[in-house]
Amino acid sequence: MAVIEQLWRYPVKSLQGEEINSTTVSDVIPGDRAWGIMDCENGQLLSAKRVPKLLEGSAKLVTDGCVLTIEGSDYHSSDPKINEILSTWLGRNTRLASPTPGQQETIEIEWDEGAEDVPEQPEILEFSTSPGWFYDSSSSLHLIGSGTLSMLNARVGGGAGDVRRFRPNIVVSTPDAFIEDEWVGKDLLLGTVTASVKKRTDRCIVITRAVGEHPASRTTLKYLSRNHQREAGISLNPTKSGRMSIGDFVEEKDA
Repeated sequence: MAVIEQLWRYPVKSLQGEEINSTTVSDVIPGDRAWGIMDCENGQLLSAKRVPKLLEGSAKLVTDGCVLTIEGSDYHSSDPKINEILSTWLGRNTRLASPTPGQQETIEIEWDEGAEDVPEQPEILEFSTSPGWFYDSSSSLHLIGSGTLSMLNARVGGGAGDVRRFRPNIVVSTPDAFIEDEWVGKDLLLGTVTASVKKRTDRCIVITRAVGEHPASRTTLKYLSRNHQREAGISLNPTKSGRMSIGDFVEEKDA
């Protein structure tokens, strides 16, 4: 039976997150993507899909907000100079923001199909966040199997299966790659949380970005494009709140 091996929360969209031991879950993991960085010129929410530098920063949740680590220094989200700090770091006029009830934000995507050749002029697409919910798309949990990450490291190398590339909330123990695909369309019990598995997760250009000690590389995206419809992991929506912790079982819920 699969068990939860890792839990992750990403307080600021597209910044590195924090590994946690346990969390309550309602419609989201509290504090996950609860902040984002807005471009003050065009009003768009910034993402590593277009701004890879975001992945060089990190954030962790604290009782009265979050703490952002930028170029080795820590700044609280309430710091009166936080917008100036982020603007200097990113080289553009930006501000730290939280979702507004009923309001959607627009994110630009630099599209990459994972073909062998690098596109000379990448297509730029847009999508919108869920209105006033949290700074992401319509699935609030992302799960990937350890077997999938291990296989990518073994077959592709170069940190291809580094968990930081895929930014999951949940890593579960699986003996082989893509076993988590079998849960699509089913309900899962994760600790005391029930979640509906919506789909396999389509991967985007974010997994090609530099992360930690690993340089930017398209090898993981190309491998998934050739061998698994450019997908890895699964997207879930909680349907019953509860708590999940490292070591909890993950099992199919009876209909």
